[in-house]
Amino acid sequence: MSPSLAPHSSPLVPDGPDPAATLHEVDAPPPRQAPPPRQAPPPRPAPPPRQASSAPQTSPAPQTPPADAVPSRPTIAPDLRRVALFLVLAIAVTVALSAPFALGALPPAAVGVVVPLAQLSPLLAALLVRRRDEPWWRALSLGVPSWSLLLIAALGAVAAFALVPLGRVLIGLGAGAPLATDAAPVLALATTVPLVFALQAAFAIGEEAGWRGWLHRELAPLGFWPSALGIGAMWALWHLPIVLALGLSPREAVGYLGTIVAVAPLLSVLREISGTAWAAVIGHGLFSSLRVAIAQNLLGPVDPGMAWALDVSSWALWIAVAWMVLRVAGGLAPGVGTERAAPGLPRRRRDA
Repeated sequence: MSPSLAPHSSPLVPDGPDPAATLHEVDAPPPRQAPPPRQAPPPRPAPPPRQASSAPQTSPAPQTPPADAVPSRPTIAPDLRRVALFLVLAIAVTVALSAPFALGALPPAAVGVVVPLAQLSPLLAALLVRRRDEPWWRALSLGVPSWSLLLIAALGAVAAFALVPLGRVLIGLGAGAPLATDAAPVLALATTVPLVFALQAAFAIGEEAGWRGWLHRELAPLGFWPSALGIGAMWALWHLPIVLALGLSPREAVGYLGTIVAVAPLLSVLREISGTAWAAVIGHGLFSSLRVAIAQNLLGPVDPGMAWALDVSSWALWIAVAWMVLRVAGGLAPGVGTERAAPGLPRRRRDA
């Protein structure tokens, strides 16, 4: 029999499961079906690689932070205790070597033997007071960082130590000083000056390794001129015992020691632009050979008043030449001669 013709069937009740169960579930709401799980979106395909463009790409200029936000690089302050100990040791040697002359135990002719021994005292003092964090030859600035800069400094030294004495001679002639009557022949000077230069430069190694070597590095944070003039004053103080022991007159002693102070910046310039004390050694040798040859063989004797005028004018010339050489060297190669600190140490500041 077909379901539509069943005796208990009603057109309002469809065929299906148990009618009683159906009647009980008519008023119940239909069950809520769980929503289908959300599927993750498909991964976006990676963009194709950009083709290299032949046109140059300019990167945006980096923004400079304000000046107050940039930390300043620290500098190494001079160790004044080491400097004082260095000076005391160096002067103690000259005092000990000068005492025999002052007491009459040695004749003045023996100064040629004693002075080279005294010239070793700055080298020995620097070796004793130096820091032990680098080789001794580097602490005394006896390395050669650039042979070309050393050559430039040497040529500048030859020009300076020839022109300044010649300028002094011209000033003297203009003031009425006489020419020397017993000047050595030019040929004799041409052969003698190189020999004297070699000898004086060899003796000057001991001095310059201390003054323009170790001490120049130690005082570099003070700036060029305070450092150079301070070294000159200490250098003159170191000369004072032997000057007094030899019995120079007050005018001669002041003139000599004043020249020591005045020429010191030029030697510091040579050391500064080359980065090595060897340039100062060359300048020191020229100071004791070429300068002396010009000064002693071109002008005749002068009275004390003119001698003072010539000394003061030559001091001004030494300072002016040092300033000019420093300015020219800094203009051609800014920062040349800047001290390089050892690894892990801040750079020493060069303030010229």
